[in-house]
Amino acid sequence: MIVLRLRKVTEADPTRDWVPAEHYDIVFEGEVVGSIQLRLGNTEYMRLYGGHVGYGIEPQHRGHGYAAAALKELSSIAQRHGFQEIWITCRPDNIASWRTLEKAGATYEGTVDVPLDSDLYVRGDLQMRRYRLVIGAKETLPAG
Repeated sequence: MIVLRLRKVTEADPTRDWVPAEHYDIVFEGEVVGSIQLRLGNTEYMRLYGGHVGYGIEPQHRGHGYAAAALKELSSIAQRHGFQEIWITCRPDNIASWRTLEKAGATYEGTVDVPLDSDLYVRGDLQMRRYRLVIGAKETLPAG
């Protein structure tokens, strides 16, 4: 079972379109296998390019579904912060991330060009695939 352990909280930097964030270690059986962060703003930049979530799994721990499990755990934290959905972005060539997001229940919503003046563009991310993960949705039972 995956456990998320809060490691640090970072402040906003409006000059860079950064919002406050909570950074968690992804822990499996007492060992840190990766990290995940929840960005606590719901700006247009976050929804379109930056995403509300960033995550990474250490190379030796990849392929075990830890990132998808961590996303599911993070959903309950996001819900407590008032989110009803979270947007997650990844590079178009990051097929492992596509699979992780789909496994976690996120839906692909399209690919967008990154603004020329953004940190993402400066580091070489010219486009981002956008995924939406609905959280806290009430399940409805079929009629009958």
